[in-house]
Amino acid sequence: MKIVEIKPRRKHICGIVFDCDIDLKEYGAEADPVGLLALDAQLCELKGLRSGMVLDDEELVELIRESSIKRAKSRAMWYISRQDMPKEKLRRKLAEHFPDYAAKAATDRAVELGLIDDFEYAKRRLQLELSVKKISLKAAAAKLLADGVDRETVEAAVEESEYDPTDSILTLIERKYTKKLCEENGREKVFAALMRRGYSYSQIKAAFNSLEDDWND
Repeated sequence: MKIVEIKPRRKHICGIVFDCDIDLKEYGAEADPVGLLALDAQLCELKGLRSGMVLDDEELVELIRESSIKRAKSRAMWYISRQDMPKEKLRRKLAEHFPDYAAKAATDRAVELGLIDDFEYAKRRLQLELSVKKISLKAAAAKLLADGVDRETVEAAVEESEYDPTDSILTLIERKYTKKLCEENGREKVFAALMRRGYSYSQIKAAFNSLEDDWND
Protein backbone atom coordinates (compact mmCIF):
# COMPACT_ATOMS: atom_id res chain seq x y z
CA MET A 1 0.00 0.00 0.00
CA LYS A 2 1.38 3.35 -1.04
CA ILE A 3 1.28 6.44 1.18
CA VAL A 4 -0.30 9.27 -0.81
CA GLU A 5 -0.24 12.01 1.81
CA ILE A 6 0.39 12.62 5.52
CA LYS A 7 -1.88 15.20 7.14
CA PRO A 8 -1.73 16.64 10.67
CA ARG A 9 -5.12 16.00 12.31
CA ARG A 10 -4.88 17.05 15.93
CA LYS A 11 -2.33 17.20 18.71
CA HIS A 12 0.02 14.18 18.61
CA ILE A 13 -1.97 12.60 15.75
CA CYS A 14 -1.36 12.53 12.02
CA GLY A 15 -3.59 11.18 9.27
CA ILE A 16 -2.16 9.06 6.46
CA VAL A 17 -3.89 8.70 3.10
CA PHE A 18 -3.17 5.37 1.40
CA ASP A 19 -3.64 4.52 -2.25
CA CYS A 20 -5.79 1.47 -1.60
CA ASP A 21 -9.37 0.30 -1.75
CA ILE A 22 -9.52 -1.73 1.48
CA ASP A 23 -11.26 -0.91 4.74
CA LEU A 24 -8.43 -0.06 7.12
CA LYS A 25 -10.70 -0.77 10.08
CA GLU A 26 -10.18 -4.43 9.27
CA TYR A 27 -6.62 -3.89 10.46
CA GLY A 28 -7.84 -2.59 13.82
CA ALA A 29 -7.19 1.01 12.81
CA GLU A 30 -9.08 4.23 13.34
CA ALA A 31 -9.86 5.33 9.80
CA ASP A 32 -12.55 7.22 7.96
CA PRO A 33 -14.33 5.98 4.83
CA VAL A 34 -11.82 7.59 2.47
CA GLY A 35 -8.91 5.73 4.02
CA LEU A 36 -7.39 8.41 6.28
CA LEU A 37 -5.53 6.39 8.90
CA ALA A 38 -4.97 8.00 12.32
CA LEU A 39 -1.54 7.25 13.78
CA ASP A 40 0.64 8.60 16.55
CA ALA A 41 2.59 11.54 15.10
CA GLN A 42 5.78 10.75 17.00
CA LEU A 43 5.73 7.18 15.73
CA CYS A 44 5.25 8.39 12.15
CA GLU A 45 8.32 10.56 12.51
CA LEU A 46 10.32 7.77 14.12
CA LYS A 47 9.43 5.36 11.30
CA GLY A 48 10.30 7.98 8.70
CA LEU A 49 6.93 7.75 6.99
CA ARG A 50 6.62 9.97 3.93
CA SER A 51 4.57 10.39 0.79
CA GLY A 52 5.37 7.77 -1.84
CA MET A 53 6.48 5.13 0.66
CA VAL A 54 5.06 1.65 0.08
CA LEU A 55 4.11 -0.64 2.98
CA ASP A 56 3.12 -4.29 2.74
CA ASP A 57 0.29 -5.75 4.83
CA GLU A 58 2.58 -6.99 7.58
CA GLU A 59 4.29 -3.62 7.95
CA LEU A 60 0.95 -1.83 8.06
CA VAL A 61 -0.47 -4.13 10.74
CA GLU A 62 2.62 -3.68 12.90
CA LEU A 63 2.48 0.10 12.42
CA ILE A 64 -1.17 0.19 13.50
CA ARG A 65 -0.43 -2.03 16.49
CA GLU A 66 2.49 0.10 17.69
CA SER A 67 0.48 3.28 17.25
CA SER A 68 -2.54 1.93 19.11
CA ILE A 69 -0.44 0.80 22.07
CA LYS A 70 1.48 4.08 22.19
CA ARG A 71 -1.71 6.14 22.11
CA ALA A 72 -3.36 3.89 24.71
CA LYS A 73 -0.39 4.37 27.05
CA SER A 74 -0.66 8.12 26.67
CA ARG A 75 -4.40 8.03 27.40
CA ALA A 76 -3.75 5.79 30.42
CA MET A 77 -1.41 8.39 31.92
CA TRP A 78 -4.09 11.02 31.38
CA TYR A 79 -6.70 8.94 33.19
CA ILE A 80 -4.40 8.04 36.07
CA SER A 81 -3.40 11.66 36.63
CA ARG A 82 -7.05 12.61 37.12
CA GLN A 83 -8.62 9.69 38.95
CA ASP A 84 -7.63 6.95 41.36
CA MET A 85 -8.67 3.63 39.86
CA PRO A 86 -7.87 -0.10 39.84
CA LYS A 87 -6.35 -2.05 36.97
CA GLU A 88 -9.55 -3.44 35.52
CA LYS A 89 -11.35 -0.11 35.54
CA LEU A 90 -8.45 1.47 33.63
CA ARG A 91 -8.49 -1.36 31.11
CA ARG A 92 -12.24 -0.97 30.58
CA LYS A 93 -11.94 2.77 30.00
CA LEU A 94 -9.11 2.31 27.51
CA ALA A 95 -11.01 -0.45 25.69
CA GLU A 96 -13.73 2.09 24.89
CA HIS A 97 -11.26 3.88 22.57
CA PHE A 98 -8.59 1.33 21.62
CA PRO A 99 -8.33 -2.33 20.58
CA ASP A 100 -8.28 -4.82 23.47
CA TYR A 101 -4.60 -5.65 22.94
CA ALA A 102 -3.65 -1.96 23.26
CA ALA A 103 -5.82 -1.44 26.34
CA LYS A 104 -4.23 -4.45 28.02
CA ALA A 105 -0.67 -3.45 27.06
CA ALA A 106 -1.15 0.08 28.41
CA THR A 107 -2.72 -1.21 31.64
CA ASP A 108 0.04 -3.75 32.19
CA ARG A 109 2.63 -1.02 31.69
CA ALA A 110 0.94 1.20 34.28
CA VAL A 111 1.03 -1.70 36.76
CA GLU A 112 4.68 -2.40 35.93
CA LEU A 113 5.57 1.23 36.65
CA GLY A 114 3.74 1.10 39.98
CA LEU A 115 1.17 3.66 38.88
CA ILE A 116 -1.65 1.17 39.44
CA ASP A 117 -1.81 -1.04 42.54
CA ASP A 118 -5.12 -2.76 43.22
CA PHE A 119 -4.33 -3.61 46.85
CA GLU A 120 -3.36 -0.03 47.73
CA TYR A 121 -6.38 1.25 45.83
CA ALA A 122 -8.67 -1.13 47.73
CA LYS A 123 -7.29 0.05 51.08
CA ARG A 124 -7.74 3.71 50.16
CA ARG A 125 -11.26 3.16 48.83
CA LEU A 126 -12.28 1.20 51.93
CA GLN A 127 -10.96 3.95 54.16
CA LEU A 128 -13.01 6.52 52.25
CA GLU A 129 -16.22 4.50 52.20
CA LEU A 130 -16.03 3.32 55.82
CA SER A 131 -14.61 6.37 57.57
CA VAL A 132 -16.06 9.22 55.55
CA LYS A 133 -19.20 7.95 53.83
CA LYS A 134 -20.00 5.52 56.67
CA ILE A 135 -21.42 2.79 54.47
CA SER A 136 -21.22 -0.82 55.56
CA LEU A 137 -18.21 -3.03 54.99
CA LYS A 138 -20.34 -5.28 52.77
CA ALA A 139 -21.43 -2.34 50.60
CA ALA A 140 -17.88 -0.97 50.39
CA ALA A 141 -16.53 -4.37 49.32
CA ALA A 142 -19.27 -4.63 46.68
CA LYS A 143 -18.15 -1.31 45.20
CA LEU A 144 -14.58 -2.57 44.91
CA LEU A 145 -15.74 -5.75 43.18
CA ALA A 146 -17.84 -3.67 40.77
CA ASP A 147 -14.72 -1.64 39.95
CA GLY A 148 -13.02 -4.85 38.88
CA VAL A 149 -10.84 -5.52 41.93
CA ASP A 150 -10.59 -9.29 42.35
CA ARG A 151 -12.18 -10.91 45.40
CA GLU A 152 -8.88 -12.07 46.89
CA THR A 153 -7.50 -8.52 46.87
CA VAL A 154 -10.71 -7.13 48.36
CA GLU A 155 -10.63 -9.70 51.16
CA ALA A 156 -6.98 -8.89 51.91
CA ALA A 157 -7.79 -5.17 52.12
CA VAL A 158 -10.79 -5.87 54.36
CA GLU A 159 -8.57 -7.86 56.73
CA GLU A 160 -6.26 -4.87 57.12
CA SER A 161 -9.07 -2.39 57.73
CA GLU A 162 -9.86 -1.31 61.28
CA TYR A 163 -13.61 -1.50 61.06
CA ASP A 164 -16.13 -1.27 63.88
CA PRO A 165 -19.71 -1.38 62.50
CA THR A 166 -21.19 -0.22 65.79
CA ASP A 167 -19.01 2.87 65.87
CA SER A 168 -19.74 3.55 62.19
CA ILE A 169 -23.52 3.30 62.71
CA LEU A 170 -23.50 5.46 65.83
CA THR A 171 -21.50 8.16 64.03
CA LEU A 172 -23.92 8.01 61.11
CA ILE A 173 -26.94 8.33 63.42
CA GLU A 174 -25.36 11.34 65.12
CA ARG A 175 -24.63 13.00 61.78
CA LYS A 176 -27.85 12.28 59.90
CA TYR A 177 -30.59 10.60 61.88
CA THR A 178 -30.80 12.09 65.40
CA LYS A 179 -33.88 14.19 64.62
CA LYS A 180 -35.56 11.36 62.72
CA LEU A 181 -35.31 9.11 65.78
CA CYS A 182 -37.57 11.55 67.61
CA GLU A 183 -40.28 11.35 64.94
CA GLU A 184 -43.19 8.97 64.94
CA ASN A 185 -41.91 5.52 63.94
CA GLY A 186 -38.47 7.14 63.85
CA ARG A 187 -36.65 4.05 65.04
CA GLU A 188 -38.12 1.94 62.22
CA LYS A 189 -37.29 4.61 59.63
CA VAL A 190 -33.68 4.91 60.76
CA PHE A 191 -33.37 1.14 60.93
CA ALA A 192 -34.55 0.88 57.33
CA ALA A 193 -32.24 3.69 56.19
CA LEU A 194 -29.24 1.92 57.74
CA MET A 195 -30.16 -1.36 56.10
CA ARG A 196 -30.26 0.39 52.74
CA ARG A 197 -26.66 1.43 53.39
CA GLY A 198 -25.74 -2.24 53.60
CA TYR A 199 -25.65 -2.80 57.37
CA SER A 200 -27.03 -6.10 58.63
CA TYR A 201 -29.89 -6.49 61.10
CA SER A 202 -27.54 -7.72 63.83
CA GLN A 203 -25.10 -4.81 63.33
CA ILE A 204 -27.87 -2.22 63.53
CA LYS A 205 -29.44 -3.95 66.52
CA ALA A 206 -26.13 -3.92 68.38
CA ALA A 207 -25.65 -0.21 67.64
CA PHE A 208 -29.18 0.60 68.84
CA ASN A 209 -28.59 -1.37 72.05
CA SER A 210 -25.39 0.58 72.62
CA LEU A 211 -27.24 3.84 71.96
CA GLU A 212 -29.99 2.93 74.42
CA ASP A 213 -27.41 2.03 77.07
CA ASP A 214 -25.82 5.46 76.64
CA TRP A 215 -29.21 7.18 76.98
CA ASN A 216 -30.05 5.18 80.11
CA ASP A 217 -26.72 6.15 81.65
